[in-house]
Amino acid sequence: MNRNTGFSFPLRLLCLDIDGTLLNTSHQLPPENRAAVHYAAAQGVSVCLLSARPPQAIAPIAQALGVPGVIASFGGALIEDGVQRIFDRRLPEDTAHTVIELTQQNEISLSFYRDTAWFVAQDDKWSNAEGEITGLRPTCIALEHALAAGAPHKLLCMGDAGRIDRFYQILQAHGVQADLLRSKDEYLEIVPQHADKARALREVCRYLDISPAQAMAIGDHDIDCALLRAAGLGIAMGNGSPAARQAADWIAPDNDHAGVAAAIYHWLKEETV
Repeated sequence: MNRNTGFSFPLRLLCLDIDGTLLNTSHQLPPENRAAVHYAAAQGVSVCLLSARPPQAIAPIAQALGVPGVIASFGGALIEDGVQRIFDRRLPEDTAHTVIELTQQNEISLSFYRDTAWFVAQDDKWSNAEGEITGLRPTCIALEHALAAGAPHKLLCMGDAGRIDRFYQILQAHGVQADLLRSKDEYLEIVPQHADKARALREVCRYLDISPAQAMAIGDHDIDCALLRAAGLGIAMGNGSPAARQAADWIAPDNDHAGVAAAIYHWLKEETV
């Protein structure tokens, strides 16, 4: 932790990352977290689920949570409230083309996401593992054909951590016009510039007429760092990456010990003191 909180009571918005944060390591929603989010909503706090997942992989979590709210998917590139799209950004087609070529040259597993479609060139252990986590199955298609039908909201590169480290450097060397974000050691998320989770927080706040200073954000990995800094109160999970923990104002217990619930009760109770 490296900053003093700019949090302003009362809390009006709760932004939650999903994997590694709201869900435990078995990708289940702990009942303690569900109860705590309901407690916050009962105090008049709006809820936003903010994840690198595609929207159809967030929907079952939102349904299980049972609290209406805004959903920001693809790391913030697409924001919806169930009725309308609040924000929609795509990767430039030439950027997507470059990434597709580079992944083929460097044997990186690539997933192409656009709206509710998930495309892969071929199934492999990485796409199978992602499917197990999200409950979705990709469509196998030549990714250049997928690109011809429309630009993606997100490209997801998957591979062993060392290979992803090297590929990150390759993308930087090619000057790829996109934000390169690590959501876990084996995942590199490629999303439109200026469409990260921090931008998503600001767009949601604008939509709900809430100051970011009255928002609490909870996350666990590098992809959440900008979000944690943009919120009035940024909270990293105990299982969070070093970068996420450094960006936060407060450290919650880990995701196998209902860290989200602990953070909500700690800060909402402090607000009422």
